Amino acid sequence: MKIVRSSSRLIPLSFWIVLLITCSTLVIAQSPDGKIDSAVIIHWNDFHSSNLPFEPTWGVPKGTFVGGYANVAGYIDSLRRVYPGALVLNGGDDFQGSPVSSLTKGMSQILILNRIKPSVMTIGNHEFDYGPLNLKKAISEAQFPFVSCNLYDSTKNGLLTEPYVIVQSGSLKIAVIGFVLKTMKHSTLPENVKGIGVLDPATEIMKYVRELNDRTDLIVVLSHNGDDYDSLIANNLSDVDVIIGAHSHTPIRKPAVVNNIVICQAGSNGRFVGLLNAKVDKARKSIVSYDYQLIETRLGGVTASPIIAHIVDSLESNIRVEMDRVIGDLKVSWKRNDRGESNIGSWICDVTREYFQTDIAMMNSGGIRKGLNAGPIKVRDLWEISPFDNSVEIISLTGEQLTELLKWRIENPRDFLQVSGLRYVYNNQQKHLISAEVNGKPIDPTKIYTIATNNFVVGQFERFFGLKPGAVDIRHTPIIGRDVMIDAVLKQPVIRYETDGRIIDQAGTY
Repeated sequence: MKIVRSSSRLIPLSFWIVLLITCSTLVIAQSPDGKIDSAVIIHWNDFHSSNLPFEPTWGVPKGTFVGGYANVAGYIDSLRRVYPGALVLNGGDDFQGSPVSSLTKGMSQILILNRIKPSVMTIGNHEFDYGPLNLKKAISEAQFPFVSCNLYDSTKNGLLTEPYVIVQSGSLKIAVIGFVLKTMKHSTLPENVKGIGVLDPATEIMKYVRELNDRTDLIVVLSHNGDDYDSLIANNLSDVDVIIGAHSHTPIRKPAVVNNIVICQAGSNGRFVGLLNAKVDKARKSIVSYDYQLIETRLGGVTASPIIAHIVDSLESNIRVEMDRVIGDLKVSWKRNDRGESNIGSWICDVTREYFQTDIAMMNSGGIRKGLNAGPIKVRDLWEISPFDNSVEIISLTGEQLTELLKWRIENPRDFLQVSGLRYVYNNQQKHLISAEVNGKPIDPTKIYTIATNNFVVGQFERFFGLKPGAVDIRHTPIIGRDVMIDAVLKQPVIRYETDGRIIDQAGTY
C-alpha cells in the first residue's frame, strides 16, 4: 500500500461514549475501481487479570476509575453493536496480576473470556506463569481460539497451538497470525516453559503469510512482542497489513506505519481499548485508509456488562473481605521506575533485607507490577504490587564478585535492579562503575556478602548478574516475598518513603 498523506487530530467517538479520544486518520492511494470494504478491529492487551476497576496513578483527575472486566466488556459490547462484523483481538498476558488469577492459576480469566468471546487471542509470556500443563488446560477449556506460530511444544513434536485462524468479517477473509517475542524465556521462570521452544518470529510469520496470501484479503499479525520490536520485525515482513501489539504496555495513540504495516497497541490493564477502522481494497488486498481511536475505559462511560459483572463478583466473593482489609496508611505515593531508583523499590528491598538480615537486597523492577497512590494500603494492593508467588533466595558471594556483578549490571542494564544496603555511583554513558559501598563501607574484595533476592532473578542468574550460578552459594527459602511485604506493613502501618540517592548515575541518564 502507498501512503500519500497522514494526519492526527482529536475527535469525539462517533457514538454515545462521551470521552476524549485521540484519533489518527491515514489516507492511502485510492482503488481504481472504487470498490472498498471495511475491516474493523477492536483490541486490548496485557490485561493482567485487572478484573476490578482501578484508579490510575497518572493522566487522570484524582478519583477517576478505569478498567475492570465488566466495564471493559461494556465498551467492547458497545463497539460490537456499532460494528457487528468487527474482529475482537486479545494480545495476551491476560493471566497474572491479581489475587484471583493467582489462586485460580489463570482459570478466572478463561471463565470471563469465554463470555466475552474474543475472535482470537495470542499467548503472552505470563500465560506461562503457572506452568505449561496449566496453560494447555486453559487452552483446552477456552471457547475461543488461541494462536501462536512460534511456540513449539516438544512433548507433541509440533506447535503449542494453531499458528493462525481465518476470520470472516463482512465480505472480507482476514487471517490472524499470532506470535510471542523471541526472548520469551527470559520473562518467566525456567520451569514454567519446560518443553517449550521459541522459534524465530519473522521466519515463522512469513512461512504462514505465503500459505495464506491466496486465501485471504487481509493479514493481521497479533503480536506479543513490544512496540519497538514490532517496528523492527515489520521491516522483515511482506504482505502483512496490520500488527496488533502487546507486551510493552504502550498506549499508542497514533499508529506507526513501518514497511507499509500499521502498528497498534492499547496500553495495559484494560485502561484502553483500541479501535482500528480500515478501508480495504479487496482487489489489491491492501488498506487504502484508516481511522484509529484509543478509547479510555472510564467508569460510567458505558453500561457495564451485567454477565461479566456477575462472574467477577462470584470470583471475588470468597476473598473480598480479606483482600480489601486495610492494613496501612501510605503518606507518599509509591511510584515505579524501571530506569532508576524508586521509592517503592527501595521500600521493598529495605523490608526484605531487614527480614532476612542480609547485607544487601535486590529486586527486579519488572517484578513490581503497580504503583500506589497515597492513602489506605489494602492486602489486595500488595498482592497486585507483587502478584508472583516468588520465593526469596539468599546468595552468598565475595566482595570481588559483587563488584563484578555491579559492573555487569551497568553494562547490561535490562530490568533495572532496586537495592538496599548497597549504594553506588556510576556513569551510564561511559558504562563505568565509579564507587560502591555496602552499609556505609567500601566493598571488601575478600569479604563474603549476602544478598536477598527472588527466585525469578536467581532463575535468570547469568542474565542478571553475569556470573555462573555455580560460582556462588545460593540458599533457597520457602518464604514468599509478598508475605514479607504484608508483614512489614502490619508492623509499621504508617509509611512515608522517599528515594535517598542510593543509586546515582553521574551522566544523569539511564
